[in-house]
Amino acid sequence: MLANNNPFNVMSFNIKHNSPADSQTIFERLPYMVQIIADNAPDILGVQEFSGNAFQPMFRAEMADLGYDEYFNRTTEVVVPKAIFFKANRFTMLDSGTVILPSNEEVVNSATWVILQDQITAKKYFISNSHWYYKLQDIRIQGANTLVDAIELHNTENLPEIVFGDFNAEPGSTEIEVLKDGLGVVDALNEEGDTYHRWTGVGVKKIDWITSTRDMAFTGATIIKTSFDGNWASDHWPIMATYIPAIFGPAVTDNVGISGNPATVYSFADINGDGKKDKIYWNKVFDNGNPRVYLSNGNGTFSGTVVQHPAGASTLASTRYYYADVNGDGKEDEIVWDPTQNSGRTKVFLATSNGNFSSTAINNPEGTSGNAATLFNFADVNGDGKADKIYWNATFDGGHTRVYLATSGGSFSPTVVSGSTGSSTTAGTKFWYADINGDGKADKALWHPSLNSGKVMVYLSDGDGTFTASAAYSDSGASSGVASTVFHFADVNGDGRADKIYWRHSAYIGKPKIYYADTEFKGPIYSLRGTSQSVNTDLFFTDITGDGKADMVRWNYAEYTGELRNYLAN
Repeated sequence: MLANNNPFNVMSFNIKHNSPADSQTIFERLPYMVQIIADNAPDILGVQEFSGNAFQPMFRAEMADLGYDEYFNRTTEVVVPKAIFFKANRFTMLDSGTVILPSNEEVVNSATWVILQDQITAKKYFISNSHWYYKLQDIRIQGANTLVDAIELHNTENLPEIVFGDFNAEPGSTEIEVLKDGLGVVDALNEEGDTYHRWTGVGVKKIDWITSTRDMAFTGATIIKTSFDGNWASDHWPIMATYIPAIFGPAVTDNVGISGNPATVYSFADINGDGKKDKIYWNKVFDNGNPRVYLSNGNGTFSGTVVQHPAGASTLASTRYYYADVNGDGKEDEIVWDPTQNSGRTKVFLATSNGNFSSTAINNPEGTSGNAATLFNFADVNGDGKADKIYWNATFDGGHTRVYLATSGGSFSPTVVSGSTGSSTTAGTKFWYADINGDGKADKALWHPSLNSGKVMVYLSDGDGTFTASAAYSDSGASSGVASTVFHFADVNGDGRADKIYWRHSAYIGKPKIYYADTEFKGPIYSLRGTSQSVNTDLFFTDITGDGKADMVRWNYAEYTGELRNYLAN
């Protein structure tokens, strides 16, 4: 499935110029370099310290034998040249150039750039390879600014950019921040891992980088630590990332129904039955606790006309709202529950038209609870088009999930299906219900960081309220033993299966990771859009455009004056 995105590999490799101080000459190390390149098969390769009139033809001949074409500026003023090689059967070079970077009299640093067109997809990319001055930070800062200006000058088509090289700069340094701020690039290695080892095989620091703009995504990145009987191809380890085009589009600013209050609760549901998820806003201290519906415009924005629902209003912090189509009419209804009210019963307000709900509640005596620790979910587990009620409490019924199948008119069967499969007696366990295998029935997933070695356990629906464990889904995709991890299940690629999404603000520079559902979860794809390193960020994955693919909605009450940022699925 990932192959459908036509991934390509990019490698950056400082091959270390010839030096009498090294234990092996560059000519002795050449076979090691070639072996690493052949084994890892980068589609695009940038090398630094590619110097020496005797060595260059030898290396270039080896690359030609491996099927590479190249851009290499051979002018005499480029003392430390940078070459970019690319697979001739995958890319065509449309343009190229060289930029001289600030340095001192000791050495001349430079950057090369090419515009490559993918022969499979016809997409074009702006690629830059550079080597920054190794001694003085002030010169590197100047060089970073020069490189940013040059890329902006030559990338006239605003193509996706992949910018890599030996920057001689560590994460957090001013020159790296200049590059990130100037081009909006993100490091594929998550700004982690030592790449320079001084011939010892023990990493010293990270100074090699592969970065890209956010209109790219990547499926993996690695530091290649191959040795040859104790010998090394270079005193730097090569690094490689696998790229695909972004799976989400650029941010659409959503300034309707915004909030800078952390107590605000957002939900997304198709209230009017047009196939697009609408936005529902609720805050107990705002507008008398009215749920406020903003209908989707289908383009990442929402109508400025608010539809209020006074009958479902609550000013209690203990109130919970759920939205699901419990009567099978194609519109998602509002379910309200508060353990302190209505004898612990859920109340259903059926969706009517134009974002409205009935003013009369349907009381549900099934599955009542006055315990705030109870979790309710509403999902169609039997495939009849109506969302069923699922009840769970760690201290009740052995931690079983208790299913009450939807009947008609917003009611549920009084007969409970109590399932021990996928039960949990651990407080704080999280549950999701989504159609993971694409059979039209909502499956169950559960996770707690202290259970099952951090795996998200998946149980496929049997169609009657019971579930069967799936080792294939449970054993694939990301796991986590960290409580701050957030998982989502939503169909990002529109194939009818709910994909698995992993996000943690303190991991991977805040990048969401998407694992496509197939016969198991496959991936990951790291999204460079919607990233956040703030624990206050909420991510939602929901189809606000109606194209069958889940979009990403990002909200942080402390950012953008409470506006939302919506990233539409590509």
